[in-house]
Amino acid sequence: MTYVLYLLLQAVLGGFDVLWNHEYQEQLPQRPSAALEQKIHGARELLYACIFFALAGFEWHGYWTVPLFLILIIELALTAWDFIVEDLTRRLSAVERTTHLLLSVNGGAYLALLIPVLWRWKDQPAQLLAIDYGILSPLLAGFGLAVLLWGFRDLIAGLRLSHSSISFGSRS
Repeated sequence: MTYVLYLLLQAVLGGFDVLWNHEYQEQLPQRPSAALEQKIHGARELLYACIFFALAGFEWHGYWTVPLFLILIIELALTAWDFIVEDLTRRLSAVERTTHLLLSVNGGAYLALLIPVLWRWKDQPAQLLAIDYGILSPLLAGFGLAVLLWGFRDLIAGLRLSHSSISFGSRS
């Protein structure tokens, strides 16, 4: 259950990062140079939506743990790639670097708590077991919906920016 609290904190920190740093300060969805970064953000947000929805009301026993493990591994790889892309394409503010540090530390804590749980679940008979975390379950599902919609938005922005930079480049 503690991993759920860290996951909710990750949602709050991630929401701040997106709204304050990416949208308000940097206006990434309007920057052609941010096309790849927006696509990476969108893909990661869609993965987080899966995690939020999956853990909001279920325990994933047996072979059902495999998709969650894979999602977590892919999310980590995308995060590493995002760090590289950000460093190559723009200068991050102190607030954004600090937010990313907090997201990384909290993400590590939630993984440190979740991985042993998934490891225990893998040895149980394969089933999706309904679970209720009280108010935390609808909060996780709500964050899942928000992150799902924002993920599609960021993916579309990244594709639009890629298309506009190609069109812009062909006029030169």
